[in-house]
Amino acid sequence: MAFLGDYHTHTVFSHGKGSIEDSAFKAARTGLREIAVTDHGFNHMTFGVRRREIPFMRAQINECAVKYPSVKVYLGVEANILNSKGKIDVRESDKPNLDIIVCGYHKLVHGSQFSYFWSNNLGLGSAKTIARNTDAYVNAVMNNKIDILSHPGNCCKCDIREVARACKHFKTYFELNGKRIYLTDSELETAASEGCEFICDSDAHRAGRVGDFSVALARIERVKIPFGQIANFDRLPVFVNVKRGGAADE
Repeated sequence: MAFLGDYHTHTVFSHGKGSIEDSAFKAARTGLREIAVTDHGFNHMTFGVRRREIPFMRAQINECAVKYPSVKVYLGVEANILNSKGKIDVRESDKPNLDIIVCGYHKLVHGSQFSYFWSNNLGLGSAKTIARNTDAYVNAVMNNKIDILSHPGNCCKCDIREVARACKHFKTYFELNGKRIYLTDSELETAASEGCEFICDSDAHRAGRVGDFSVALARIERVKIPFGQIANFDRLPVFVNVKRGGAADE
């Protein structure tokens, strides 16, 4: 019994410390069957991946397919939610070039709604802020084909029950992040009780951490989340955007 994929990793194309090949090599050594390269979204002011670099990333992934045939590498992005209407920094023209969309709240994002941006940057937790953030998450999932909602609640306080319900309804995975999980055990119990499916990701910013699920695993065991609700444990997730096919993907 093991985790089969890691779908939230960063490379030098944003502010990771390793190359795409470094991550693929580590994934192969770890025994993973799939990984996704999901560098920070285009509107991030300091770490955002540049659209002109996407073809170079795709070329490197194609090279990895030859060197490491046991690992499927997807090209994605960790997009940013921009406002309470759920707008994200992925354009329709970007989507044909991406295999997978991970998305969440981040600070220092160009084009963010002023009230949404500053209330979270200041760490406010008023009812108005929580309602706005909940709308942002739910609308993002509803209006965009998001495969994984990254680190829900991270610097963005919200109604976890409503967010979990949206994830379940729109088939978006609720991420258990490998760097840190800001939610309380009670909040995770609430999310699990709504029947959403979770996914464990390393959020690796260096290749050595690809496939490190220890933080998420500790919370799963403590909260007693059923492993049947963990989409990448002993099975491959079924993503909204990813289309699998062929013997290598079976």
